Amino acid sequence: SDTEFWDKMQAEWEEMARRNWISENQEAPGQVTISTIEKGYYFHTDNPFKDWPGAFEEGVKKMKEGDLPVTILYLEAAILQEPNDAEAWQFLGITQAENENEQAAIVALQR
Repeated sequence: SDTEFWDKMQAEWEEMARRNWISENQEAPGQVTISTIEKGYYFHTDNPFKDWPGAFEEGVKKMKEGDLPVTILYLEAAILQEPNDAEAWQFLGITQAENENEQAAIVALQR
């Protein structure tokens, strides 16, 4: 159920924080932090859609088609273009969770 999923995700997040696995300066290969506004979320550095007009709409379209990796790239591009877009962050978090990237999902959903 959804409740069990989110409870498990919260428990994992708290365990990572307890073990200091989550760090503000943590780097991941192929990804980079963009600014202090997006602190904690690591965007793909080689995103071909970073300047794509209508990136959010394309991301939603790709999500409906089930193409999670491309959806993530479009949604990241949309957020880079509009960092305070709560709906884009929400869709990104949901997509990351569906793509089994729980840490990225939690960070995105917290935004």
